[in-house]
Amino acid sequence: MQPLASIVVPVFNGMGFLKETLDSVLAQSYPNLELVVVDGGSTDGSREWLGTLSDARIRVFEMPLGTTAAENWTAASQHARGEFIKLLCQDDLLYPDALALQVKDLLENPAAVMSVARRDIIDAAGGFIVRSRGTQWLDPGLVPGRDALLASYLLGTNGLGEPLAVLFPTEVLRAALPWNDTDPFLLDLELYSRVLAMGPIFVRKTTVGAFRVSSQSWSTQLKATQRAQIARWQARMSHELHPSRGNRMRARVMLHVQPVLRQAAYSSARLMNSFHG
Repeated sequence: MQPLASIVVPVFNGMGFLKETLDSVLAQSYPNLELVVVDGGSTDGSREWLGTLSDARIRVFEMPLGTTAAENWTAASQHARGEFIKLLCQDDLLYPDALALQVKDLLENPAAVMSVARRDIIDAAGGFIVRSRGTQWLDPGLVPGRDALLASYLLGTNGLGEPLAVLFPTEVLRAALPWNDTDPFLLDLELYSRVLAMGPIFVRKTTVGAFRVSSQSWSTQLKATQRAQIARWQARMSHELHPSRGNRMRARVMLHVQPVLRQAAYSSARLMNSFHG
């Protein structure tokens, strides 16, 4: 039998997209999976709706109102029973072969501490903003963790993508816990940084899901606060990576370029959507 894989979904007031997200998990071609959902004190009916689910693959847990995002992500990760684990945010989507492809990556490359793939970026209505993003600066196959860390440092952003694009061996993720939202925009990258110190990653150029940008997403608010958080992360990483003077300059430039590029992509998508009604 293929090993059990866990997809964990932390939830807080997620009714807008939650059903679509969970349906994308239950539609996976990989047969041996569990879906772990942890509600962090929702008040929009999410908790009650989750209580109506009867699929045997689904396990639902509850946290009290006031639970932070990091606490909810950590609790969801700790409830997983599978050999492999993927965290999926409540409004993102997985494509049908995502889990099958990334489990295969890790089974065939047991030294890898994560499998990383590409993702589409979509708007609240499901329209495409950008297709097949992520891993652009990384070669396919096994890549040293330090090289992956350096790529994000130089990009001035999370070059690996949101958790939907990543699959971990569960023992690796557990060793890196807890998730930390001291800098909320870096909730994922902060943990990735610890995982990347443990070994190589496996990079595939396949698109395995969609990250949804909505009015509630942190990623639509790339202004001074988010830039400051990335700058602090770059400063910490410079002590580990010891980048050259040229790379330090490059990283500082990209820190300011990234918000402009992302805003241009979002603005372009809104313009195209207006043409299509």
